[in-house]
Amino acid sequence: MANPTVVLRAYRDGLHLIIKPHLSIAEVEVAIQHEISRMNRSLVGATLQIDLKSPTLSDEEIDYLRSKLQENYDLIVRGVELEDDSVSPPIAAAPTTHAISQTMDTPATREGEPSRIVPYTIRSGQIEEFPQGSLIIYGDVNSGGEVRAGGDVVVLGTLRGSAHAGTNGRLSAVIIAMDFAPLKLQIGNYVNRSDLNEKPRGYPEIARIGAEDVIIVEKFVKF
Repeated sequence: MANPTVVLRAYRDGLHLIIKPHLSIAEVEVAIQHEISRMNRSLVGATLQIDLKSPTLSDEEIDYLRSKLQENYDLIVRGVELEDDSVSPPIAAAPTTHAISQTMDTPATREGEPSRIVPYTIRSGQIEEFPQGSLIIYGDVNSGGEVRAGGDVVVLGTLRGSAHAGTNGRLSAVIIAMDFAPLKLQIGNYVNRSDLNEKPRGYPEIARIGAEDVIIVEKFVKF
């Protein structure tokens, strides 16, 4: 759709379901079904925030929508926010689909930069790149695969290939993976090549540039 009435976006705080104004609840239901059907990865159990633009749905319709998202898609609504059209919308990330990533005029900070969700595993010989912001991989990065991002790289699986964060020169960028066994890590111009026999340790880890200007990998707790 050229001008979608409902859009699913990924932000730094998670998924947002953005609903345009002047819509009936029936139109919203159809648009949500269309948006989710475009994805090739299940979001079962995921949480999202509903962002409504004024004039908006009634309280009864919002409650109905909450129950339908849970019932039909097993999505949990963590909150609802009403946004006045006179206020500038939040900076959007790239859509959670295979579509070509969007570029946004945003500050080069973790809080303001866009993100792109890649809802599949990166296989050997495949390169996924998003210089405008952060990459979130819903899967593994296999050996021989490579991911590059202007911001952070987050792998919600095992990182066995190569990851380059901060391609735009941001040395505060990080690389996070649920299991770390990478062939090569790079942040900005700093490179760390791993032992080929290195095994995942079974818990999330984060790679960042340490005090001595070298890439260090440590257990990931939170930012």
